Amino acid sequence: MSAFKSSHRLLLLTLAIFLFASACSTVRTADLVQPGATEISLWRSEPIPLEPGWRYLGTEKFLVRGEIWNSSLPPMDQIETMLFVREGEKGPHLLFLSRVLKTGFTEIFTFLGGSKTFIAGYAYREGSYGLSSDTGDAEYKRYFGRIRQEGLTPAPAYSVLVRDRLPIDTVLIRIMELVPGEAWPELPAFGKLYPQESLETFDWHRR
Repeated sequence: MSAFKSSHRLLLLTLAIFLFASACSTVRTADLVQPGATEISLWRSEPIPLEPGWRYLGTEKFLVRGEIWNSSLPPMDQIETMLFVREGEKGPHLLFLSRVLKTGFTEIFTFLGGSKTFIAGYAYREGSYGLSSDTGDAEYKRYFGRIRQEGLTPAPAYSVLVRDRLPIDTVLIRIMELVPGEAWPELPAFGKLYPQESLETFDWHRR
């Protein structure tokens, strides 16, 4: 391998480590909720408006499995999701605010194509889906389990508005608002919504 390619790869690795360290230095999501708060920032100073009436239930922090189109080794990403609830006539309305950090240094999220909307001046992808509260998906099942632990009974089905953003290609910010009701198509799993690619594969082909 040439000196140029070696230096280029080292530069990419150094940059990845720097970005990961920067992301990890942000405030824990559990520390972001203050009484009477009207906004929350999951990434640096980018605000997410928080409407009146939402009650904070807690934060779920765990590893979520992704998918990489150019590799057979699935990545495990760290996700923190803040859960909020607001009473409604047909069942509780739910709000999930998530921050996802890459745990590896050789994968990145791919571009989020689709319809765009703006929140506080920042562009987010937007999509509408449906989700059963009896879902078998590991991530969403975890959220509904936490809601039931808090003594609440979710509606049988929800219409889900998903807005997501990549401030950098190793950090994902996601807003999910769930309103009781039927909708289609079914909300895809994390790995399907957020495909990733391996930088190592590209580097190997260039040798």
